[in-house]
Amino acid sequence: MKTLAIIGSTGSIGKSALKVYNNNKKNFKLVSLAANTNLIKLKKQYLKFKPKNIFLIKNNGTQKIENKNYFTTKDIFLKKNKKIDYVISGVSGYDAIKINFELTKVSKKLLIANKETIVCGGKVFLDFAKKNKCEILPIDSEHHCIDLFFKSFKLKKDIKKIYLTASGGPFLNKKIKYDEKLNKVIDHPNWKMGKKISVDSSTFANKVLELFEAKNLFNLPYSKLGIKIESKSNTHAIVCLKNNIIIPIIHYPSMRIPIANCLDLNDNLKINLNRFSSVYYDVNIRKFPLVKLGFYILKYCSMAGFIIFTVLNERLVEKYLKKEIKYGEIVDKLVKLFKHNVLLRKSKKKIKNIKDIFDTIKYAKDVKL
Repeated sequence: MKTLAIIGSTGSIGKSALKVYNNNKKNFKLVSLAANTNLIKLKKQYLKFKPKNIFLIKNNGTQKIENKNYFTTKDIFLKKNKKIDYVISGVSGYDAIKINFELTKVSKKLLIANKETIVCGGKVFLDFAKKNKCEILPIDSEHHCIDLFFKSFKLKKDIKKIYLTASGGPFLNKKIKYDEKLNKVIDHPNWKMGKKISVDSSTFANKVLELFEAKNLFNLPYSKLGIKIESKSNTHAIVCLKNNIIIPIIHYPSMRIPIANCLDLNDNLKINLNRFSSVYYDVNIRKFPLVKLGFYILKYCSMAGFIIFTVLNERLVEKYLKKEIKYGEIVDKLVKLFKHNVLLRKSKKKIKNIKDIFDTIKYAKDVKL
């Protein structure tokens, strides 16, 4: 029986992972569940799923539930602990970077959906995982599909282009208002997601981060990456080969599928092939200018540019969620900030180690918005 831990179990990724686990309990021993700060939801999950251990990531003291001690965050990383077969990390934001670096020490396979860790950690994170004999498995649907393609077919040298697909979000066929209200911004037509990632989807910042992620994960050059819109979210990547064969990679829009695949499960869903009709469009970069900015950063900047974009975007979205800026200011400010010479120079700096990563994050956190 394989051991399993779900970190960020109260978030959207964690909930999807628990559904997969619930359907396949006989295959796993649930070692740990962890939430960031949501103790109430974590208690309910503890009572329902009966994991061996639970902990809050942001917990300074020991708390009790049903006469059982919580782990502190540090306890799970003790060297005496046996490596866990599968760890699913659903922790969100760039604050998740440190926890995911640590999780490579205790995981045989780390299933990760956190864009910030792959984008900001990049080669440093992937090399760190390799050193710790931890296999990184992306469960973001686009990167999972690309990863599955590369592992299934020895065709990387034959790749002409790989397109990440985007649904277009809530404003694909609607006019975007500068002072757009939050309820409309987070009204994604296909996915139920948290507020931050829903805002990112609406501005295409989410897709820009996925471009950076694809670059880091698969070491693909700028010229071999693209974005297409497929509004139903059935196609997650399109692989174009040099021999003119085009392979769309399709699955039902559910996080359960990449999670189950990475857990080596056949979590069968009923599939109606008649619903998989797809039409592909180019992105209107005048309407969604962050896409143009993303390709500029991909072409001319180093991983430092990826980090700075990630942090600045998160700061601006947080300000919008707190009603400190208008919706249109998220994009306007990001585009303007990347025209500053000092910031551009910082965006081209080479990232060599963990210190460089967090120094760049600090710089971006201190930039005046």
